[in-house]
Amino acid sequence: MVTVAVIGVLVGMSAPYFGRALEQSRADFAAAHLRAIWAAQRLYWLENHAYTDKLTQASPLPLGLYQLGLIDPVIVSTTGDYIYAVPSANSSAFQATATRHQRSTWTGSFTIDEDGTTGGSISAGSFTITPGFQ
Repeated sequence: MVTVAVIGVLVGMSAPYFGRALEQSRADFAAAHLRAIWAAQRLYWLENHAYTDKLTQASPLPLGLYQLGLIDPVIVSTTGDYIYAVPSANSSAFQATATRHQRSTWTGSFTIDEDGTTGGSISAGSFTITPGFQ
């Protein structure tokens, strides 16, 4: 009985740390996906001399980055942990965002721009997470 109680206390103390570590890994994946969008935008710019605000669009033209085969289907999926978007793009600049899905207790978003500069954070209560790599 004492062993079960000790194990219960240890599990209770470690659960929050596990949750934060899991969320940190999700944030790192989101940052990696933003880097993939950045790379796709660079390739798109080389061909069109402008950035696009379309991640997925079959018609009307221009096609989205997904239809051109420049980004992974996971990025355009709406069932993942983050929702990705390009809210602004023109011939010289763009910004892409990864917003934490609303079904989570974590809120916030990450961004990347045409220079590859990243920013943003997510938080839950007093805990704040930024991607582990820049």
